[in-house]
Amino acid sequence: MDIESLRYFVKLYEKRNFTKAAKELFITQQALSRMIIKLEDEIGGLLFIRKSRGASPTKLAKYMYPEAQKIIKDFDDFVFDIHNKVEKEKYILKVGFAPGTLRVLGVRELIEFGRAYLDIEVDIGEFSDIDCEENVLKGNIDLALTVKPNEENRLKYIHLIKENLILIVNKNNPLANKNSVKFEDLRGEKLILLDDTFRMQQVTIEHFNKAGFTPDVYFKSSHDLRVVYDLVELNKGVFIFVEKLTNVEKYNNICCIPLDVPTAFWDAGFIVKRDEKMKPAAKKFINYFLNKRNLEQI
Repeated sequence: MDIESLRYFVKLYEKRNFTKAAKELFITQQALSRMIIKLEDEIGGLLFIRKSRGASPTKLAKYMYPEAQKIIKDFDDFVFDIHNKVEKEKYILKVGFAPGTLRVLGVRELIEFGRAYLDIEVDIGEFSDIDCEENVLKGNIDLALTVKPNEENRLKYIHLIKENLILIVNKNNPLANKNSVKFEDLRGEKLILLDDTFRMQQVTIEHFNKAGFTPDVYFKSSHDLRVVYDLVELNKGVFIFVEKLTNVEKYNNICCIPLDVPTAFWDAGFIVKRDEKMKPAAKKFINYFLNKRNLEQI
C-alpha cells in the first residue's frame, strides 16, 4: 500500500464510478481497476461491489475512507512543509553571462547544477563583457562568466574555457582558398569587428598591432550576428569569431577558415571581486563547472 493507491481509492469512493474516477485521475479505467484490485489483495478484503452502473463501497471501504483522507492530508502537508523549507533556505546566486558563454557552458549543465544544489537558486542575466565586470565590481551580481579581463587587479579570474578563433569570409574572397590564415593575411581587407564592449575585440586589435597594421574597419557589431553574417554573405568584409559559437550553415556564400595564431584564442572564465571573501554558493557554482572540465577547484 502506498500513497498513490490511497489517492485512487479515495477518488473512486467519492465518484462511485470507475469511468468518472479514472478521468479525473488522468488514467485509464483498466489501470484504476488494477490498482484497486491490488489494494484489495494487499489488505485482504473487498472495498467495492462492482455493478454495471458503478461501484458501491463496502463497510471496509467506509471505514477506510476517512482514515485514508487523513493520511493523504498529512502526507501532502509534510511534502509542502519540506518544499517550503527548501525554498526559504535557498540562496539566490546572481550570475552574469557574457554573450556566447552560456551556450558554451551548456544550459543542460546549468539545470543539472540546480538539481544537485537545491539550496541555491541561480538568477541569470546576459551582459557584455565590460558590463559583466562592472556589475561584479558594483555588487549587482555575485559572479560572471566572461572573457578574461585585461585588468585583473580588482577582479579574480578563474579560467574555464578556451576556444579557437576562425575567420569567416565570403567564398569569392581569395582568402577562402587558404587552409588557414594569419593576421598578416588580413592587410587590405575590410574588417567586421565586435564593438568595444567585447573583450575579444581587444585581443584581435592587439594582434593586428603585432602584425604591423591598423585594420580597415567596415562595421562594428554589438550583439546581432545575423547582420554580421549578412554582410559577409554580401562580401562586404571578413569577420573573426569564436569557432564553437559560429553558425553559418544556412549561408550559401560563407566559409570558415582556421586562424593559425597560437596566441589568439577565446579565453573565458569566472570573475569575482578580488577584495571580498567568496560566498559559499558562488564557490560551489564555480567548483561544480571546474570539476566538470577536470580543472583544479578553488
